[in-house]
Amino acid sequence: MFRLTRHRNYIQAAALALGLLTASGAQAATCTEAPPPASPAYTFSGAPASDGYQLMYHDMWNFIGDNYFDPARLTNWQALEHAYDDKLGTMDDIQNALKALGAATGDKWTVYITQQDMRDYADIARQNLVIAGLMLYKHGAHYRLDVIHYGSAAYGTALRERDDVICLNHVALDELDQKQVDQLLRGKAGDKLVVTAVAADTGAEYEVELTLKAIADPVVEARLMPGNIIYIRMPSFDGENYINDFIQEFNRVYDEAKATGGAKGMVLDLRNNLGGELPAAQKFSSLFLQDGQVVTRSIVRNKPIQDMMVIQSDQIEAKRVKIDPAVVKILRGIPMTVLENGSSASAAEITLGALKDNNRGTVIGVRSFGKGVGYKVQPGPVGGFMSLTGYKYVTPSGAEVHERGIDPNVSLAAPRNQTSDIQLDEAIRLLNQALATKP
Repeated sequence: MFRLTRHRNYIQAAALALGLLTASGAQAATCTEAPPPASPAYTFSGAPASDGYQLMYHDMWNFIGDNYFDPARLTNWQALEHAYDDKLGTMDDIQNALKALGAATGDKWTVYITQQDMRDYADIARQNLVIAGLMLYKHGAHYRLDVIHYGSAAYGTALRERDDVICLNHVALDELDQKQVDQLLRGKAGDKLVVTAVAADTGAEYEVELTLKAIADPVVEARLMPGNIIYIRMPSFDGENYINDFIQEFNRVYDEAKATGGAKGMVLDLRNNLGGELPAAQKFSSLFLQDGQVVTRSIVRNKPIQDMMVIQSDQIEAKRVKIDPAVVKILRGIPMTVLENGSSASAAEITLGALKDNNRGTVIGVRSFGKGVGYKVQPGPVGGFMSLTGYKYVTPSGAEVHERGIDPNVSLAAPRNQTSDIQLDEAIRLLNQALATKP
């Protein structure tokens, strides 16, 4: 079954913790500290080759070749079919060959995770280690800050998505392997992490000192703003429970507004929403759109484009709890603006594209992350699995999302020295402006 991000929160966290995903930055004279030791490259055992392991490898090679969303990207794929035939003599041999096979796609989202990787990640959690809240991915020769976790040590600082990261704790990153970078990104709560980066917008080098802390589980946040505008933050689509929480919080604030004339409009905040599950995004988008409208379009290799439609207002349910159609009617009619930033990703981008293309709300902020793909999972030996990029999605108008992102209707970047939320202020201003001119 295709899934957008059901496994991705684990994979992203595990990959970050294990150093499977890293990022970009340039060298600087300030990066003078010695790096942590590098892990030795895997050396195949030299044990007699096993026909069984060869078959496992060949099956995975076929799985990727048959299911990868863009076959044109699988360059020299035929040459990999028998690349490890004489090297697969032990379980470590086959697992490392499968890691190499995933990496050979050149796709950072296609990765083989072993059972030992999962144990290592659990060990990190048991050691009470925390991460800085930065997701760093490799872009060419350098490390780049792609995502900032809401509520993390990095959140609310001068750090911004798409900045190049030069060094961490004065250790230069460019020549480090992924596990070395990962080691620098985690520590005990209270530890300091100095991040030296280059601003994407100005090219200026700057430095931020973070104090590491645990990242709380995301929660829906809602409050009534002046002018009876409802502000509500949808933090995640990693499970339909967030939809039920959203409805509960909306109802609470909507009822609060009745005492002063009723709610006039709503600001939906999707900033730093890292995504989650495709069905959750479809159901959530259906709360605001009209029956018959398109939420998103998916493309599976060369098959016809599949339209994912709005769920009818009387049929929307989350975690087997039916959403009151009367509440859906309110949500589909209330004037709305939407906030996005560079950490709005994946399922959040499905929602952004659906609302923007269907003219349901004015989108304000900066271009979103650009993760417009979903996944297939294939089991491997001894509990491991390959997570493969199996399809991509486009917006209802056909606009590409993957490696592109969703552009806002109103481009407005948050200043690095921000003391107030100018994006939220603009969202409220535009709502009030529209309400003032409404007949």
